Amino acid sequence: MSFVPTTPRRQFLSIAGAAMALPALWAGSAAAAMQPAVIETRDGKLRGVRSNGVYSFKGVPYAADTGGANRFQAPRPVAKWTGIRDATTYGAMSPQIKSGMGGDELFEWYEQKEPLGEDCCVLNVFTRGLDAGAKRPVMFYIHGGGYINGGGAGEALDGSNLASFGDVVVVTINHRLNAFGYTQLSHLDAERFGDAANAGHLDILAALEWVRDAIATFGGDPGNVTVFGQSGGGSKIMALLGMKKAQGLFHRAISMSGAAGLAIDPASAMQPYVDALVNELGLSAGHLEAMQRIPFEALLAARSRAVRQSGLEGARPVIDGRHITTQPMSVEGLATHAQVPLMVGCTRTEASLFFRDDMRNFALSEAQMRERMRRVFKVDDGTITAIMKAYREAEPAMSPSDILIAVASDVQFRRPLTRAAETKSGAAGQAPVYVYNFNWTIPALGGLLGAPHAVDIPFAFGTVDKARAMTGPGAAAFETSMNMMAAFVAFARTGRPDNDRMPAWRPYTASSRTTMLIDAECRAVTGYRAAATVAIQDLRIDPFNRAALYRFSA
Repeated sequence: MSFVPTTPRRQFLSIAGAAMALPALWAGSAAAAMQPAVIETRDGKLRGVRSNGVYSFKGVPYAADTGGANRFQAPRPVAKWTGIRDATTYGAMSPQIKSGMGGDELFEWYEQKEPLGEDCCVLNVFTRGLDAGAKRPVMFYIHGGGYINGGGAGEALDGSNLASFGDVVVVTINHRLNAFGYTQLSHLDAERFGDAANAGHLDILAALEWVRDAIATFGGDPGNVTVFGQSGGGSKIMALLGMKKAQGLFHRAISMSGAAGLAIDPASAMQPYVDALVNELGLSAGHLEAMQRIPFEALLAARSRAVRQSGLEGARPVIDGRHITTQPMSVEGLATHAQVPLMVGCTRTEASLFFRDDMRNFALSEAQMRERMRRVFKVDDGTITAIMKAYREAEPAMSPSDILIAVASDVQFRRPLTRAAETKSGAAGQAPVYVYNFNWTIPALGGLLGAPHAVDIPFAFGTVDKARAMTGPGAAAFETSMNMMAAFVAFARTGRPDNDRMPAWRPYTASSRTTMLIDAECRAVTGYRAAATVAIQDLRIDPFNRAALYRFSA
């Protein structure tokens, strides 16, 4: 099956009724029959379903229950089962405080309602056929939510449409998060808890090993695996790139807004948080095994108190010298992923999602914008004037709020990702790097939010029909989604995102600086926001003062 429509893109947009035809094509009939499907895997038989031409198997365990004595340990193998295991519902999510966007109606598609539990090392598979030997490209998605919350289920992450559109096998996963996946205990007891610091990433490796060993049964090619993920998922991918144990488990990588994974803290940086956590639980270094018996709700509550006490988020991968030994874009890290083509990108106005907590942020005066810039970035008025001029060089109508949102978005997301692209592309013997910006403006609130953080998820999965409160009616969202899926699928097949729906997409280099602007009509540009990039190159945000960036003050 070709993933590129035969109708030219411009003609496609003009077809009458496209806005109604596309949802019907992707979502299928609500009354479509769901036929049971049984498959035998390495661990036992699974019963999934076939619907609208796609097989799905959900809640499939790739590692054992991580509770009790397995808490804070490396993942253990799954015990084989007899009989047929039901795989028609999603499995448990790692214990967490919240799993969504706090009831935001525009992001209802992001919500997940699965139960919480430590038997959370589960994955979901979506495929057009169970023909072993078909060797379909595998697209392995790692969810966002930082390292604290989230999961691989829900309507927006249903891989059926992407699997059908691209004739690929889609895998989504759950893994341990927050205190359960990232608690650096080595300084207290390295012998028994030396794997605790990066247990969440060890889970991801275990899921990739499951794909290596079992995905052929689902029609996938274990020799052609693309990892992709958004926000925290993209950051997890950047850390994976530097892990030697991940070599050979995936062959291409797409980091969507995953800038945080480019700077991995040393293990010592988390010690104040961990010490506060242990203290909150009333324990000492010699009695850490008691942490394995505490109910997960109590551990979550203690974690929240330790975060407040230490001033550290706490949960994130660290350079432990055992599993993660280097930064992904260091010389050693580059050697690890030299043969892995990389795609990185972000949304045009990432930060507008965070400014939305106070809608006054979208109507700032120039004086208010300047005061915020001085307070957060510690810059003078001359520098602010130069930044304003640089942004308005490309977009003269930018308001003070537009400029502040653009600066916040670029400093936190676009700048570190493009620097990573420059680093990889400039090193000898490296596979190519491709850069994109997701530019489609959501119509909600009169387009005020632009293209905020996380907006691109349903576009990558072809589930924009599930996000209509955000995307609104019309064909443009579906057209943009097909453009994005076409690029991602092409990259998964060949390591190059070129496809017939877009202009030629050249690799990113220091000289070409090609960025693909993904929209209903895509454009390849050279030196995207070049003047602005120079103007903000020295801006820094103190992690302890990041909240001040989004806080309105009169």
